[in-house]
Amino acid sequence: MSVSKAIFCALVFMLCAGFHAGAVNQAICRPGSNVELYPGGSLKSCVLNDYFRVDGIECNKQSPINFYEDGLIESCILSKDTSISGQKCKQLAPIYFYATGEFKSCVKQE
Repeated sequence: MSVSKAIFCALVFMLCAGFHAGAVNQAICRPGSNVELYPGGSLKSCVLNDYFRVDGIECNKQSPINFYEDGLIESCILSKDTSISGQKCKQLAPIYFYATGEFKSCVKQE
């Protein structure tokens, strides 16, 4: 492998390592809301400015959202009735996920 190719590969690796697929930008937060960060700088919680969509889940605007340190969603308030893992979850109620990203619980639709 040539030196230039090795340097290029190292640069690509460093750039990719700096971005986590689940990393969330603070721009999703409502201006003026309390924004909590983990010591490493990743977003822990805030109030959403707008709807936030991830993996078929839509979190309600102007509602709290919480993340795990790796950027995976921990909880939010659903913007609409949602079915996940065979469970029908109620609109405008909280939904929770495990640190692995798997569905944990929600308020059941009546």
